[in-house]
Amino acid sequence: MLSRTADHLFWLSRYIERAENTARMLDIAYQTSLQPQSATESEQTWRSLVSISELNGLYGARYSAINGRNVMEFMVADENNLSSIFNCLRAARE
Repeated sequence: MLSRTADHLFWLSRYIERAENTARMLDIAYQTSLQPQSATESEQTWRSLVSISELNGLYGARYSAINGRNVMEFMVADENNLSSIFNCLRAARE
């Protein structure tokens, strides 16, 4: 019973940490997007975030353009993205 509880606590903390790290990366990308920059540089910032998470294929299947709004929606609340903050917190809860 103790090892099962330890296993559950391990996965709970892992999912919460993943959600926190995703939120931090989104915050950095958002703060960077507020700085004066060209459209190409802005797109590259958001593209980098999707690439770091290795979600290019899943993102490309859902969205045609890379922009802040789409990436934020995809990384925060998309139910099909298992790395989204929503899904990480749901997995932690379960």
